[in-house]
Amino acid sequence: MVCKDHPSLAQIILMKYILFLDYDGTLTPIVKKPGLAVLSKSRRNILKKISQNPHFLVAVVSGRMLSDLKRRVGIPGIYYAGNHGFEIQGPKIKTVHPKARQAIPLLREIKSKLQKKLKGMRGIIVEDKILTLSLHYRMVRSKDFGRIKRAFPEIIRPYLKTNKIKITYGKKVFEIRPNVEWNKGRAVLWLIKKLGKGIKILPIYIGDDRTDEDAFSALKNWGATIRVGKSKKTHAEHCLKNVKEVYLFIESLLTAELVLFSKG
Repeated sequence: MVCKDHPSLAQIILMKYILFLDYDGTLTPIVKKPGLAVLSKSRRNILKKISQNPHFLVAVVSGRMLSDLKRRVGIPGIYYAGNHGFEIQGPKIKTVHPKARQAIPLLREIKSKLQKKLKGMRGIIVEDKILTLSLHYRMVRSKDFGRIKRAFPEIIRPYLKTNKIKITYGKKVFEIRPNVEWNKGRAVLWLIKKLGKGIKILPIYIGDDRTDEDAFSALKNWGATIRVGKSKKTHAEHCLKNVKEVYLFIESLLTAELVLFSKG
């Protein structure tokens, strides 16, 4: 589908709302190495400002491990959903999906085999996130990619047959997850249910990756779903061009909110 420009502020300003934000590609630009995705001080201040506003709740939803995500964002009092929502923390909330824990020994075994099979390949990163694994190949030379395409299925196939894990795909990354009916969409709905008791909630979800499509689908016809960057196939209703526009949009929310509530 062709998405429209970002939603009208009139559509979203009349309720208390939860602002859900992906990290990589949404709050920070996509970089070659996951460790280089740093949130700047000025952009952190924008997030702090909206998180301190009583009309907003903020949640960062990412494929990153929860501890890594919290360290990089570094804002107290907001909600964090790491490992695609398998682990969630925030004020009065601390949970890990129980079925995700069961796959940890299997994931350690897969990690060991991947590292052994792909040893010596330049640019490959096997990221251990405890509850999930990520195989990053953004920096792999194109001539070496064929080796990954052969080795990865060879290692993974026997484990897929156990129905204990599943594979999803992101931007230049293979994600190895527990085979549990859980994703960013389900995590977002769970968090809304927890936070929406007694108040009328309007969710806004901003993300840039395939994994964010689960959240876009879950929030269809409810609130605002915003894709960052171009995509011919997306369930998001609106779009922003890049990370810079994400922060401009957040600032516009604050400006409009200030005008509206100062009148009443």
